[in-house]
Amino acid sequence: MGQLDGVKVVELATYIAAPSCARILAAYGADVIKVEPPKGDDIRNAAVSYYYPAPLEDGTNLGFDVQNFNKKGLALNLKDPKGKEAFLKLLETADVFVTNNRVQALVKMGLDYDTLHAKFPRLIHASILGYGEQGPLKDKPGFDYTAYFSRGGIANSLMEKDTAPAVPVSGFGDNYAGIALSSGICAALYRQQKTGQGERVTVGLYDMAVYGMNWMMGAIDYGSVLPTTRRHTNSAVTTTYLTKDGRWIQLAVIAYDPNIQKLAKCLDLEQEIMGDERFNTYKGMLGHIEEMGALLDGAFAKKDLAEWVEILSAADLPFEIVQTLDEVKEDPQAWANDYIFKKEQDGGKSIYYVRTPIVFTEQPNVKEESGRGRAPLLGEDSSAILKEIGYDDETVARYLAEGVITGA
Repeated sequence: MGQLDGVKVVELATYIAAPSCARILAAYGADVIKVEPPKGDDIRNAAVSYYYPAPLEDGTNLGFDVQNFNKKGLALNLKDPKGKEAFLKLLETADVFVTNNRVQALVKMGLDYDTLHAKFPRLIHASILGYGEQGPLKDKPGFDYTAYFSRGGIANSLMEKDTAPAVPVSGFGDNYAGIALSSGICAALYRQQKTGQGERVTVGLYDMAVYGMNWMMGAIDYGSVLPTTRRHTNSAVTTTYLTKDGRWIQLAVIAYDPNIQKLAKCLDLEQEIMGDERFNTYKGMLGHIEEMGALLDGAFAKKDLAEWVEILSAADLPFEIVQTLDEVKEDPQAWANDYIFKKEQDGGKSIYYVRTPIVFTEQPNVKEESGRGRAPLLGEDSSAILKEIGYDDETVARYLAEGVITGA
């Protein structure tokens, strides 16, 4: 039982962005059917290039699980007219259609919004796009590496000035686009419930990046420049500092004037900071960011990370350790909030997974470990799904033999 109990979602999507959206809907309790071609979603094989284990002997795919927990699996040949007919019958029973196919491909398949809206006026048609619906790039293939990180300005904003662009974290922009699309779908479901009418919901990877940059975008014409350097950010106390043992600390002392005396005492720099008009007020510091940064560089280099954590925590100043992913996966704060779960594997290793980040109190999300506890095998539910939409045993058996559907 969940927030979207009784909602049926059909996903025709590959890789991460749109599947991550459907995974969120599944965590809300929706019945999500992932439709794949007979060869499967490309990410079933691509996951090994990110060092996920190869698929296990029973067909379980640990990398594929990440975006596909709690879904049913239908492997269907949409190039076969019988497969296309079965897909349309499935959509006739659905509330939501989620896809990341490009618009021109959907038009060619007769699965674009206008065509489907004429057939199924209550169906919600939800798409992840690369660059949006209009403009010269609307038909260009888009990935988070390209549309989100590169064209959207994210990679440039994260790089240290005069160095190479940041190496993107694969799937980062995809997952945020998936969250945004799930939000739009929930709004469309509310309207569908009220009016009986469907809707087209789209989220562009490029748009997600630009939206994420909106705070800085407003300052561009007033002197804000990216990329920058940690030695000259918008404040000497909202940047990173290296400790004696080679670890980084991020300061976020945004309320400068009320806190600078506490920070100066922590750093054993009371005279150097509070006795110097260049540093003892916010206005003064803004004109001398690099000089103050050099002063703090020297102070932080005198103590190890553990010492600084104790000192800054006792002063109740906003800061954080720049953690590695190895540290994040064991972080007690993450585990206390049930953000992470893991599956033990042969050889003593574990696979760590992250839960859907939206949390409900009265009606909690569906746990990924519940039910099947993994993603579907390729075509695992093909026969059952076709029978649910009216196909008899004889037809299902024939479609399996002809390759219209594939079974696990």
